[in-house]
Amino acid sequence: MESEAVRRRIVEYLRGAGEASVYQVAKALGISYGAAQWHLYVLERVGVVVSVARGRRRVVMLRDSFDAYLHGLKMADFFKELWGFLRSRGVSTDSAFLEVVRMLEGEGREVADAFVSIAKFLYSQRREGRGASSL
Repeated sequence: MESEAVRRRIVEYLRGAGEASVYQVAKALGISYGAAQWHLYVLERVGVVVSVARGRRRVVMLRDSFDAYLHGLKMADFFKELWGFLRSRGVSTDSAFLEVVRMLEGEGREVADAFVSIAKFLYSQRREGRGASSL
């Protein structure tokens, strides 16, 4: 089978699987472990896939996948993106929390629910004497 065809099949497989080990790719495509390893190496060099550690093994995933996004996301970048999202909707540092939650419900219930869940967690930490400085 032609190399480009194998690599296309790997990409299609990863779109469905999300992530996989070299062994899983080889088995799914019916190719040798060495061939799978080589094609994944090529795909990683050209920026199509990314390899990450999962315990003692490594898995590959498409670079544009959500998992790859999460693995590369730094907390400072997350908060910067979140604050940019909120500011674009008129939120300021003086905005009341519940007003923001109500506004976010229009964006999608899960976003508003996530904010409330975080607030509940922080409140419980405060009540237990484990404020933000000790988290």
